[in-house]
Amino acid sequence: MNVLTFLSEFGQGSHYTASFQGAMYKQGIGLPFIEINNQIFENKNVEAAYLSNLVFENFPIGSFHVIALGTIAYSYDYHIIAQFKGHYFLAANNGILSLIFGEDYDTYYRIPNLDGITEIHHIYLPVIKEIISGKSLNDFLTIATTVDKQTLIKPSYVNDELAGCVLCIDNMGNVFTNITRDDVAKYFSNQNFIIMLSRHYELSKIYEDLSGFKSGDIYAYYNARDYLSISLRDGSAQKLLNLRMYKPVIIKKR
Repeated sequence: MNVLTFLSEFGQGSHYTASFQGAMYKQGIGLPFIEINNQIFENKNVEAAYLSNLVFENFPIGSFHVIALGTIAYSYDYHIIAQFKGHYFLAANNGILSLIFGEDYDTYYRIPNLDGITEIHHIYLPVIKEIISGKSLNDFLTIATTVDKQTLIKPSYVNDELAGCVLCIDNMGNVFTNITRDDVAKYFSNQNFIIMLSRHYELSKIYEDLSGFKSGDIYAYYNARDYLSISLRDGSAQKLLNLRMYKPVIIKKR
């Protein structure tokens, strides 16, 4: 069964989310509504893209993913929709989708907003209904020739050090970086290394088995999308290590 996911900056219990969900069911769109996160506040495009990349492929092909950022009290001439890996993504034309798909992706469709509406259910739901009815995007929409794009920060390797940074922190204080398994394998294959987390904390191993840690242990591992992540057993790695968005995470040869 296809679903509709919702990622926003609206906050817990927001009437904006309720309005969208109510309008969806009022218009006869009976898709299950799944709210991924409603508290994307600071550095919102990067964090939202990271979260979306972590979860969207766990939903059925053909699902709809609404990313509602920068839409309150601000209107766009048009919004955009794109089909990526069999999923539909809808967002304002503010660069968020390019962070998910990559800069090279270029097949975006224009959702007109001639009246300058800010309530996105008026903009997105008619499009979703058309797709559910069996239409493809090019049946009723035109290609967007001008799309705002952003570049996801990538790690750099200089002087035997791989320099990445924190891109996402969850509510439990688990920290997710922009360093991937492939990055580590490329520069440190069969070599000893140290992960520099702060002045007082460093790690020398990335774990695959996460079952043996004691309370208070700090450990590194790869998450479901193979990004290097840091956690503290029974605590917040973010607070203990004073980590925050964009703070550097350095891996160097030992």
